[in-house]
Amino acid sequence: MALDFDELDRGLADVEAGTRAAECHGFITGYICASNNTVTEPIRDHLVGGIDNAEQLEQAYALLDLIAADVVAKLQTTEIIFQPLLPDDSADIAHRASNLSEWCAGFISGLGVGGLGENQSEHPDCDEFIKDIFSISRMEIDAVDDEDTESSLFELVEYIRVGVLMLYQEWYPGASFVQRPEVLH
Repeated sequence: MALDFDELDRGLADVEAGTRAAECHGFITGYICASNNTVTEPIRDHLVGGIDNAEQLEQAYALLDLIAADVVAKLQTTEIIFQPLLPDDSADIAHRASNLSEWCAGFISGLGVGGLGENQSEHPDCDEFIKDIFSISRMEIDAVDDEDTESSLFELVEYIRVGVLMLYQEWYPGASFVQRPEVLH
């Protein structure tokens, strides 16, 4: 089953998770890339630890577990199917760009909580990719809805998609081969 951005975003809002779908997916992806661990307690504690209502907390846990299972399946398959969870292409470009920035911020946080640097080998392409993700997480959103902006956003999403797979493969070599992305400057 494919994850649906709008459904997950609504579900997280309904349980008052305090996080949105893009940031949550980015965080979980970063955590799994850094830790190669599917234990969801650190994910749960970081993303929904402030929910007091037991029923909402259980619903939030179910959503996080669903996202984590999807990320793991897409990182560990021999197919190159991983995608950052973002709004559909029919959404306003500023909304998509903002969510891309949120996804990247979540990814950087997830890398930190997952223990970035504790077990990963140093690799210049990985280091550069992480710096690029950090920069994208800080980008200002003044997106004009035109063909050039659309193309640039598509290229960023593709760069992130391939870069995440590269990180995971580099740090956990059992993954299938992924071609290294060009470094953005």
